[in-house]
Amino acid sequence: MQKRNHFHRLQQKRYSRGAYRNPYFQAPKIQTKKYLYGLAAGIAALLGVMIYFYAYPAFSLKQVEIRGLEAASNTQIETQVRAYLNQSHLLFFHKTNKFLFSEKDLQTFLANSFAFDRLEIRVKKQTLSLNVKERTSDVIWKSGGEQYLADLKGVITQKIDSQANLRNLPVLTDRNNKPVKIGDSVLTEEQMKHILAFENILTSNGFGFREAQIDLQTGKWVGIVTLEGYLIMFDPDGDLQAQFNRLKTILDDTIKDTSKLQYIDLRFGDHVYYK
Repeated sequence: MQKRNHFHRLQQKRYSRGAYRNPYFQAPKIQTKKYLYGLAAGIAALLGVMIYFYAYPAFSLKQVEIRGLEAASNTQIETQVRAYLNQSHLLFFHKTNKFLFSEKDLQTFLANSFAFDRLEIRVKKQTLSLNVKERTSDVIWKSGGEQYLADLKGVITQKIDSQANLRNLPVLTDRNNKPVKIGDSVLTEEQMKHILAFENILTSNGFGFREAQIDLQTGKWVGIVTLEGYLIMFDPDGDLQAQFNRLKTILDDTIKDTSKLQYIDLRFGDHVYYK
């Protein structure tokens, strides 16, 4: 009787530990390999679809057409467009693929190098077409040791090399050396118009000059640096012709020798100051 109780207690302990299994009610075994094979097949199929759409030659952009610009400008912009298209995506693919190409991203990419009045982008079959109207570059803007081109609205259109052919464009220098980037507005359209108008008055009356210096942090501070080295300060919002008349009068009647002249200040009405 004691032996039978021993086996009974042993079976109870096995049951409490979960070691006992009813042979007629076994839980189904998880077929791990089957699920792994299915997962691998799904991943392989997904990769196959990606490779087909992202690498198949029929979906790639091969031609770039640019309209609206001169040949030289077309070449510069096409170089930047192809630099964008050749950017890698997911290591193995490039943005020449239609499904990876983004008009918005291309516009943002080009805006780092060019300023456009109009930029229209179209994709047709394997050709990328750009219809462009670039902002005209009318002045040279110098700031922080860098040179840029700007249009008549005071918008920076392009960064240029210090050795570039400047084409005798007017030069405006920012005395504050404020950092700028493509698309920034450095002057208002009115400010730009008045500065260039005063320079035209000087040129038409035989005055040679090097550049205009501008300090927008101290009010209406604009000065024209003459070829002789002295500075002509004027108010761009004032009567430009009247200011020039006062300049001519003081040079004709008062200042006979300009070799030691440092500046003439025309900003205070009939009161002209010089040193």
